[in-house]
Amino acid sequence: MQDLWWQFQNADSFTVCTAVAFAAIVCWFIHEIVGSPTLAWLSTPLLAAGGIVAPTLLAQQMITLSYDQTINTVSGTALGTLAVLLLILCCNWVWAVIVEWRVRRTKLSALPTPARRIRR
Repeated sequence: MQDLWWQFQNADSFTVCTAVAFAAIVCWFIHEIVGSPTLAWLSTPLLAAGGIVAPTLLAQQMITLSYDQTINTVSGTALGTLAVLLLILCCNWVWAVIVEWRVRRTKLSALPTPARRIRR
């Protein structure tokens, strides 16, 4: 675990800048397509963290996507950002299903009707 922590601390600035750039692009897409600025701003740190963690985990497992280190870093960052985006979408879907289940389960109570007036 400490070895993984030291690898996170040794992440170069290119990886961090690429992860932040991908996170900003995905944040803009979420803001424009979904129309939820709150979701976009809250998911940005998670997307950036996924972009930084993925190349480190790929390097630790000795998985190379390309022989060129720059392309390997960019593709690992993109995979991490997309994996976190997929995780966020799955969490939103599960939340929507749970809320729909709770709403469907509620019992509606009848409202008391006012007494009819006698017509004269």
